[in-house]
Amino acid sequence: MPISPLSTDLITVGYISRTEGYIEDLSIEQANQYEQLNPGTIFIFVDGDSKVRYLTIEEVNQLTTKDLLKSDPCNTSPQPCGPPILRFYGGGGIGALANPIVDRNGVLIAIDLVDGGYGYETPPFVQIYDPCNNGSGAVVDTIIDEGRVVDTIIVDGGIGYLPPPQTVPQYPAIVQITDVIVKNPGINYNCGVDRITICVDRDGEHFEEPNGTVLSYSCDPFGKINSVQVVKPGNFTEVPRICIESETGLNASFIPVFKVIRDPLIPEVAKDVVQVFDLVGLNVNGYIDGKPYYGNVYFVNGIKYAGTQNTGGRQIRVYDTRQESIPQ
Repeated sequence: MPISPLSTDLITVGYISRTEGYIEDLSIEQANQYEQLNPGTIFIFVDGDSKVRYLTIEEVNQLTTKDLLKSDPCNTSPQPCGPPILRFYGGGGIGALANPIVDRNGVLIAIDLVDGGYGYETPPFVQIYDPCNNGSGAVVDTIIDEGRVVDTIIVDGGIGYLPPPQTVPQYPAIVQITDVIVKNPGINYNCGVDRITICVDRDGEHFEEPNGTVLSYSCDPFGKINSVQVVKPGNFTEVPRICIESETGLNASFIPVFKVIRDPLIPEVAKDVVQVFDLVGLNVNGYIDGKPYYGNVYFVNGIKYAGTQNTGGRQIRVYDTRQESIPQ
């Protein structure tokens, strides 16, 4: 018995309304009707590989049922296990994408936000999906601004997650502490006397490893920690713990917040570089010495350089092709 082809009625798209947020499930006919009233609308389509595509009305009209199918539906070969997949859902929006960073202890240490998406009215939830069921327990909060996800906070890094295998696309990054959230203020700390620092628990032992980080804090008259300030940020390759040495204080706990710097250009921090598994297909901004470069770029007289123009120091040229970037 022949299999009936999929109907184009199954193809739906959405768009972002300035007043109502993300509007979804429009048929192609409804999209054309909306475009007539709102010329230039960019429509949103999720294909069979769960990738979000942004289309003009002309591109919407070119969609076929093939776009609803996976690009490789028959791939039944064993797939290598790696880090968890991050899925943003809820919040009334769509399109947020991010890559996970897992430390050597199997803990989710940071998230590199690749795309903030569109149309979020409330912070979306993050599902940490491990296809091989190695890791569990990670909890991530999101922060939105003007409908986009602008930051993520790892409330709990979980345990048992795997770093990326060497056979998959990766890019270098630095994980730098930028803020500290007071989870529990504790009580009875001797403010200004008790010292706050960065600690790491390794192999059952306790180590003080600030990695260049300098912290300060403030507290109320009862010795409760009100806030913690990052005076000088440090770089980390595993989840640190924030400690206060005190003979009187009890129960204070903190959540470190990190930012991710792709393709760091400073040689002195090479030992602090982590490799990020590129799950979402990050755009390559060019090539340096034969390797893809994902970081920021700027232009001087039409020539592309790595970093930002106010970085200072040696200019590192970024080439459009791998061949051009290889020294002759």
